[in-house]
Parts: sequence; C-alpha cells; structure tokens
Amino acid sequence: MDYFEHCQSVEEAKKHYRELLKQYHPDHAGPEGEAATVEIIKQFNNFLNSFMSNSFNSYYADKEWKPATNAVTPFQEILKKIIDLDCEIEIIGYWIYCFKSKEVREQLKALGFWFSGNRKAWIYSGRPKRNISSHETLDEIRAKKGSQKVSREKEEKEKAAYRLVV
Repeated sequence: MDYFEHCQSVEEAKKHYRELLKQYHPDHAGPEGEAATVEIIKQFNNFLNSFMSNSFNSYYADKEWKPATNAVTPFQEILKKIIDLDCEIEIIGYWIYCFKSKEVREQLKALGFWFSGNRKAWIYSGRPKRNISSHETLDEIRAKKGSQKVSREKEEKEKAAYRLVV
C-alpha cells in the first residue's frame, strides 16, 4: 500500500504522516501496527527525498549551473555538519541561512558559507558566491520561496515520540 500516493505537497504529506502514525501507532493498533508504522516512516522518507529531488531538479532545469546529480537531498550532508552548531538554521527556498552565528562563523566559512551583511546571516547555496542584489526583504523571500526552520531539539523530540523497538 502506498500511503502517500495522493499527496501533492510536503505540508499535505506531513499532515497525512502524523494522522497515519496516530492511527497505526503500536500503543493503539497493537503488534500489527508496529509493522505498518515502520512502513509508513519508510514511505514518508522516500516521499520527501523524491519530492525534494524533483523540486530541486526542476528548479535548476533552466539554470546554467546545476548541483551534482548524486545529491538526492541537496542539503542533507551540509545540515548534518551544522546541525549541532550554536546558531539558528533556516532553509529558505534553496538556500541555508544561519542566523545568530557569530561564534561559529569560522566553521561556516570553512564549509562554503558566505556572510550577507544585508541579511545578517551566513548563507549556503551549494555553489560559489555570486554578487546578486535583491531588494526583497527576508519575509518576502520566505513568502515567495517557502521556509523551514531546522531545530535539533524538535528533531530529537519527534524521534523520541515515534521511536520503535524493532
């Protein structure tokens, strides 16, 4: 059974994912719910990887520069490296922004981030910095491209809430 075949967006898939986990959680559905929960988690992760890959590839379809083709989730590796740093991480469109990151600026610079004085953040796009001036505010960019804050605490709480003993 493909639990996420009808989902058209990440938000829709997340909502459906939460509903399914509540429905099939082993505390509610018993032992057969455990196998279903494992499959739901697997399919959700596959959906996200596929959705991100398709979105990422379609975004760069008409661009001169393209990311490496083996990057299924383009920011996965860089996020693993910065997730424990003491800064606020936000993905806005296809860029990673690190706010309140003065103490970790050297680590970010070594990873390929550059500092934007206008945005007051270290920024990563996976390619060398280009001088592009934008008159849009961060809120306008968030509204236009979408944004997601990355939180280590939230990630750990979610894992703990749905941890399975396999």
